[in-house]
Amino acid sequence: MPLTGKPDAQPLPPFPEGFTAGSNLWKAFQVCKSLESREKWLLFHTELAYLRLEKILLGFTPACASRVLGFALMYSPSGGGREALATEILGCNDNHELLAGLAHLYVYGLIRVCTFSFIFCLLSC
Repeated sequence: MPLTGKPDAQPLPPFPEGFTAGSNLWKAFQVCKSLESREKWLLFHTELAYLRLEKILLGFTPACASRVLGFALMYSPSGGGREALATEILGCNDNHELLAGLAHLYVYGLIRVCTFSFIFCLLSC
């Protein structure tokens, strides 16, 4: 599908409001900002823990994965959800393979499911 008419991708802001410096939210957001600045993944095929993760890494750029996680931190509907995501991001210990997998999980396990559910509800009304 052509990108005509779609908005341009937005980078993560330098520092989101409400994230106290030094807090887990702030640290997790800094991991996302650091990942966003990478031009490509720093892993090679022989270094992957699971070969099936190669498709995940090829499906997301570091900027895309970081923005999924960073904007999810910023716009999470609850403080508990935001803290849980921050814990998951920090638990990846800056491992790009794990961060890409986490972004993949959120996109295909949460965002797509919610989008399809919303569309289904609209169509059934």
